[in-house]
Amino acid sequence: MKHKLLLTTMLCLLLGFSAWAQSTVTGTITDDNGDPIPGASIRVVDTNLGTVTDLDGVYNINVPAGKTTLTFSFVGFETQQIEVGGRSTIDVTLSPSVSDLQEVVVTGAMGIEKDPRKLGYAVSTVDSKDILQSSPTNVASALYAKAPGVTISTNPGGATSAVAVQIRGLSSISYQQQPLLVVDGVISRNGDTNNDGYWSSPRIKGNGILDINPENIESINILKGAAASALYGSDAAAGVIVITTKDGGKSNGFGVDFNVSYGVEKVGVLPDVQNVFGPGYDRATNMSMGADENGWVERQVNGQTVQSPLFNSWGQFGPKMDGRDVYFWDGETRPYVAYEDNMKNFYRTGHSGIYNVAISNGSENSNYRLSYTRNDYRGVMEGGEQNKNTFNLNSKYQVAPKVNVDLVATYISEKVTNRPWMVDRMSNNYSGFLNPATDIRWFEEKYQTSKGYKYIPANGNLYDPDEAFALVTAGTPYMDYYWTQRARQFTENTNRLMGAMTVTYDILDNLTVRGRVGTDYTGYATENKEPNTVPLSVDNSGLYGTSQDQYRIFYGDVLVSYNASLGNGYDLNLRAGYQAREENYRYTSQNTQGGLTEENWFSMNASRQNPRGYSTRSYLVKDGLFAMASLDVKDFLFIETSLRQERTSTLYFDNNKFVYPSVSAAFELSKVATLPEFITYSKIRSSYGVVGNPAPAYQANVVYNAASIDGRPALYPLAQYGNNGLQNELKHEAEIGWENRFANNRFGLNLTYYQNTIKDMILPLQIPTSTGANTILSNVGNMQNYGLEVGLSATPVQTADWVWDVQINTGFNRNKVTQLMPGLETLIHSRPDNGSLQIVSQIGEPAGDIMGYTLMRNESGELLVGEDGYYIPDYDNLVKLGNVQPKAAGGFINNLGYKNFNLNAVIDYKWGGQVYSPSIQYMRSAGMLEETLFGRSEEYGGLPYYVNGDGDFVSAEGMSAGPNGESIYHDGMIMDGVNGEGEQNTTIVDAPNYYLNTYYWGSYPGSGLVGTYESAVFDNNYIKLRELVVSYTIPKAVGKKFKVQNMTISAYGRNLFYIYKSLPHLDPEAAVGTNYLTRGGIGNGGAASRSYGMSIRASF
Repeated sequence: MKHKLLLTTMLCLLLGFSAWAQSTVTGTITDDNGDPIPGASIRVVDTNLGTVTDLDGVYNINVPAGKTTLTFSFVGFETQQIEVGGRSTIDVTLSPSVSDLQEVVVTGAMGIEKDPRKLGYAVSTVDSKDILQSSPTNVASALYAKAPGVTISTNPGGATSAVAVQIRGLSSISYQQQPLLVVDGVISRNGDTNNDGYWSSPRIKGNGILDINPENIESINILKGAAASALYGSDAAAGVIVITTKDGGKSNGFGVDFNVSYGVEKVGVLPDVQNVFGPGYDRATNMSMGADENGWVERQVNGQTVQSPLFNSWGQFGPKMDGRDVYFWDGETRPYVAYEDNMKNFYRTGHSGIYNVAISNGSENSNYRLSYTRNDYRGVMEGGEQNKNTFNLNSKYQVAPKVNVDLVATYISEKVTNRPWMVDRMSNNYSGFLNPATDIRWFEEKYQTSKGYKYIPANGNLYDPDEAFALVTAGTPYMDYYWTQRARQFTENTNRLMGAMTVTYDILDNLTVRGRVGTDYTGYATENKEPNTVPLSVDNSGLYGTSQDQYRIFYGDVLVSYNASLGNGYDLNLRAGYQAREENYRYTSQNTQGGLTEENWFSMNASRQNPRGYSTRSYLVKDGLFAMASLDVKDFLFIETSLRQERTSTLYFDNNKFVYPSVSAAFELSKVATLPEFITYSKIRSSYGVVGNPAPAYQANVVYNAASIDGRPALYPLAQYGNNGLQNELKHEAEIGWENRFANNRFGLNLTYYQNTIKDMILPLQIPTSTGANTILSNVGNMQNYGLEVGLSATPVQTADWVWDVQINTGFNRNKVTQLMPGLETLIHSRPDNGSLQIVSQIGEPAGDIMGYTLMRNESGELLVGEDGYYIPDYDNLVKLGNVQPKAAGGFINNLGYKNFNLNAVIDYKWGGQVYSPSIQYMRSAGMLEETLFGRSEEYGGLPYYVNGDGDFVSAEGMSAGPNGESIYHDGMIMDGVNGEGEQNTTIVDAPNYYLNTYYWGSYPGSGLVGTYESAVFDNNYIKLRELVVSYTIPKAVGKKFKVQNMTISAYGRNLFYIYKSLPHLDPEAAVGTNYLTRGGIGNGGAASRSYGMSIRASF
């Protein structure tokens, strides 16, 4: 409350200051097109006096007696020096600078605009055009390949699913955060999500960056290093994304911008499944389940003998589908054929519609832009219908000659119905596997009875025999999925308000005070309606629940800026300020218990038992003082240093105060050295900074849960116990860079090498349950990243009609755990499938190693085969199979223009990491995939054999029957390897048992299996055509006839196809989560989509 009062008081004082003007020279600065240039610099030569133009390019400045010359400059334009000559009005037209043509103003930490020439650290800038051209549903997924060192990962599920952004590798081993999101100077909600796994959170959630409307964005500046983001202190360990929205500053009078885009979505990568053999197992298992050895079951139905395969089998080693009539699980008789489009038919055609209109206006003392955007979206997965309305106002007012006020507000109203549900039970669950003889559309039709209840399996409660299935069948989780996403109704309504007011007061020409207050409020409400699965007379069922979330950020800062010319080419800029914010979160929920008293009566009053409620709340405060000093030396050497002192409420008061320093320097070689003529511009830079990452709210505090026991108050520890000695994670980072432009800006090269160390990494460690808790937060050690970022740009062709621009962005990162606390050698993050794999971090290795077991080999490296003919797992040695971190990521952007036509293509890649996929392991075990056809019959390479009286498999090459009339089978396989004596293996095994036992769930010590999860680990390298846009801009002469300033018609495609991928069957990006560990596993989220569409963009 004190912080709010202080900030509000200061703003009121700023507004109350009276303004005065002592100008003797006034004028307007414009570009070659006559458009005003706001922010242009005007200085009195040989003095420290200067000013800048306002939003309309207007300036006024007092020129002392005896001083007769003014300089006019702006980034990207040639500087002019003009004699006053007794004039009181001087209008200036600035021409583009050859050397600075491609430069833009960079908005850095605390919203401070800077000249890119003077930056001693790397900042990547993405402008509106690059974001909008492919009509993305969110801004984050438009950043693929746009910035070196920045990796984008999109969750499956479409526009409502989270997008993960990672900058320069890992910023924390356990509390890896998303980059800080700053919108128009105000820290905004983003966050991590989908990291708790299917059983904790099966719906694929979104994060805050999805609400930032691409149509309203003017530019994005990505602050990657610690020096660039040090002013944000303990919020900046993962980097900072600074978003500036569009205002009306460029409008000349009233203007209207209009955009419509519509696209369709299709499912992308799907597994290559076999469509030859139906449900069934090996011969012995088939017969044990009442079938013959081939997997056929005969039964009497209505007095007739009918045949069926083992529909209840999750294995797909049964009879070959030959078109005969069979009796199906639903009591229908149909041909026994394969339905090859089952995987494709599970997904649907989605659509995306984006409709935007914006009006803007500008006058001498004000401008504004007001926009409205409507998003209608339906993805390829069941559910997920999204309706979103976004209203945005960005306005600027000059309320007095030296006082400016900026007001920005964004309101988002969103409704999402049945957010996509992970497909885990159909991909990571044997009973969910669908055999090719069953058309998935039958499941879609039969997931509920004719009376609206849930389907009745043949082995369930047969309360209605007429509606029950005739046979038990595998694959019923598909029907569960349809029930969840169609019969149930889970509705999310979100209302988000983001706003800021900034007041700037020019006390003197070189002394400015700026104050800002802002908020980001989210109200989130859900309603869950689960209908009765059976009649009330049979059992209790049904549920009704509601929840309400409120999340609020209140933000404020004050900044004082002073600049002075020290003479002899030395300029000094000093800044100091105070920043504070509080975050307040409240959550309540209530659900019925024991079912509903009336069928489908969705009310708390329908609860059979007392409804259960739950609530929680949290509160966080951070504040800090900061200062910055910049020294310009003769316009070629630029030195900057900053310091931030901060406090946070998330740590114990003895450990919650931090200091974050930074220093950087930029040296412009092309200003002081005689370089070859083809070098247009060259700069070297270096920087060092420190940022932090404290524990989340309350996790470090020693606090207790409150409850009542027999009506008496009681306290008990949380599952994760606090730690008053917990320290902040600190990230120390140094970087050096070299920026070059050649041949009058036709070519560019930008290199950055960085190295950072994360100290006092925070991790929950297990403790004895006798303490009443399970884990305790601890500082466990240190970690290091180092890497190289490369940015290449070129314009190989530039003529009157043709232009070809090329941009290559790539980043290489290496990570290593350098130290762990005494007695701790390895951190085990997860143990998939009972320890069949382990995801670990260990000293000297990168975080996120995939550890597992391999097959035994002899000294010559040959695989060992046991007496049973199968490979022998080595369960005595846990070895490294890979690492979940990619080693390189980037992209290649081509833009080809011919007259009014334009072709833009974005190719991105990721290389060097591995993933694990239990889904592929299980599908191989079940015989679902094409590669499992090998060995099943003579047609697919199976070896002939017969079974002798001892049960041994004996080769029957060239035989039609065994010596005693035994049947000849053609599904034999011989493992390539040697036995214990070093002799080549000759033992035959049958194909079904090979696949069933080699790839089955759970390959760990004591499992008794003959395979390992080494086969579930894959390289995850890919090259992808991410975006392709073809556009045509209507000639201005044609547009004028219809009073249209600009009109562009575009056809676009996104996520079109993989040029190369190393992961079989699945989409390399179809992982769920924003954390690097959860994204190491692929297969249970769902398939990603590809999009095609058209857009029309016009300005009036």
